[in-house]
Amino acid sequence: MTVGGREFYVYRYEGKLNDIPNAAVILSYPKEAFGNPRALRVFISTNAELSTQEILDTYSRRWPIELFFRQSKGKLALDKYQIRSRKGIRRYWLIMSLVHYLCCMHSEQYCTFEEGYRYFQKQRKTEQLTNRHAFIKNGSSLEAVFEMVG
Repeated sequence: MTVGGREFYVYRYEGKLNDIPNAAVILSYPKEAFGNPRALRVFISTNAELSTQEILDTYSRRWPIELFFRQSKGKLALDKYQIRSRKGIRRYWLIMSLVHYLCCMHSEQYCTFEEGYRYFQKQRKTEQLTNRHAFIKNGSSLEAVFEMVG
């Protein structure tokens, strides 16, 4: 089966799944990674009337959204905000989206979020060390240096 221009081996099960009377469960392997346990993907749909192609096409369109949320929660603390107002939440989402975009586009061409995130983390550490070095070089006392680094 072809999904998004890639070939996959698929197996479909239809039937009762826990409390779902008629679910569709699809096991999927990319053709080039068949047999690799890490490449196996399982998709579940509560709408068993959808074809296997429709289910996989829907998941392939949904995947970038899932990835955005996973990355934003894992690296940008999306799930840690404590804002209550609608206006504040909208602003927070805008900032999160902008930071995610900057991570993906930092080099003026698209890169993965992880690559961009590592780049900005390295930049931050470099700036911290540069500032500390300048602080020490300008003759600050040992106590002032310790206070600066916390």
